[in-house]
Amino acid sequence: MGHMALPEVLVSDLQSAGYYPQLTQGILAESLFGEPVLAHFVHIDTHVDIESIHRHVTAFVLTETRLLLAHVDDDPDAAPGSKPKAVTSSEDIELERLGTVMVGRTYAEPAAYQPGDRPVEVSLTLSWGAARRIEAFPEACGDPNCMGDHGYGGSIYSEDVMLRVSAEAEGQEAVDRIADFAAKLRAAVFHARLRSRR
Repeated sequence: MGHMALPEVLVSDLQSAGYYPQLTQGILAESLFGEPVLAHFVHIDTHVDIESIHRHVTAFVLTETRLLLAHVDDDPDAAPGSKPKAVTSSEDIELERLGTVMVGRTYAEPAAYQPGDRPVEVSLTLSWGAARRIEAFPEACGDPNCMGDHGYGGSIYSEDVMLRVSAEAEGQEAVDRIADFAAKLRAAVFHARLRSRR
């Protein structure tokens, strides 16, 4: 089965990210299985430490039935001075399996908000049960002088992907793109859940 051609705007966004775009295109093309792309978002992350620079790109692609995630990372085990290697992974999640599609928005000058004003930051949190985060803390009683051990409490959060895009860091255009993608994803998940109940 031949690979499906990707939409030009997705190819352009992968090339603009500048991090092994042909490799990411290949991963996505072999994952579509003939489904058209309804929406997408490409996110590039760069982490700098004392010894090296690590890059990571994630492509989010929405189809009629699935959310595709393609990740490309620098190989963390590459020897210094060796030829670069990239590590890839891809995942597809059926839309009705997405348990959480949480969209957070930050607005500048909220007192002057008018319908249609664009957020200056958007966060997108997705969960489908693949990963859980535990936050633990020591329990305490009401006595500030108590030295007793009261054990630990905590919370378990289902959080498979958390993405934050801000105008200050990535530009307003990137914020607008993630806001548009998040709206289309939420609508697609809503309709997928309706269909699954019939």
